[in-house]
Amino acid sequence: MNVVVPFNRHFKDANQIRKRYRVMKGSAGSGKSVNIAQDYIIKLSDMRYKGANLLVVRKVDATHRNSTFAELTAAINRIFGDRADEYWKVTQSPLKLQNKITGNTVIFRGVNDARDREKLKSINFPKGKLVWIWVEEATELQESDVDILDDRLRGVLPNPNLYYQISFTFNPVSASHWIKRKYFDIEHEDIFTHHSTYLENRFIDEAYHRRMMLRKQQDPDGYRVYGLNA
Repeated sequence: MNVVVPFNRHFKDANQIRKRYRVMKGSAGSGKSVNIAQDYIIKLSDMRYKGANLLVVRKVDATHRNSTFAELTAAINRIFGDRADEYWKVTQSPLKLQNKITGNTVIFRGVNDARDREKLKSINFPKGKLVWIWVEEATELQESDVDILDDRLRGVLPNPNLYYQISFTFNPVSASHWIKRKYFDIEHEDIFTHHSTYLENRFIDEAYHRRMMLRKQQDPDGYRVYGLNA
């Protein structure tokens, strides 16, 4: 199925990059989560990426339903419209998405305690391999959580179109946070970093722009951090 989906051009490089670490810091309203959900649904629906499976991670497993799961199912409906059920099987309990054409699957997990972390070490799929991981609100995780996830991406991939990648999405990060040290303070061939603000989001409405201008007047420091990602 050929579909035309609107994207923000600001994310073009991020959607095309194949480096192992895709680190996406964005202000409130930047559209980063909408973008990454659409990017994954399009790729997982494409036969060129047959054999790819996606693990979506948040600190607390229960928060997926109204965030990442909702974002990905919204992307499915936006892309496939009335024919969404022909292409995707959506399971509510446990949360799971599976493309009916490619067989590619999306599962959701948390890393809130030792038991959750142990479960991550035994994830397998009946078809294909775990090749992509999306960590939403990545600043909530510990560095050791990410190391466990990183270790899951290994082995020869039989499909030459596939590549291992962990994507991180989060709001502005503290200068002392491990994410800054691990990904922003160094240059490495496997690391891609991306910054976005609501100003690059062409789908933001005028009322939101006015709201941010009001915040700029009333809370300049908050606007600088959460509006300009600075």
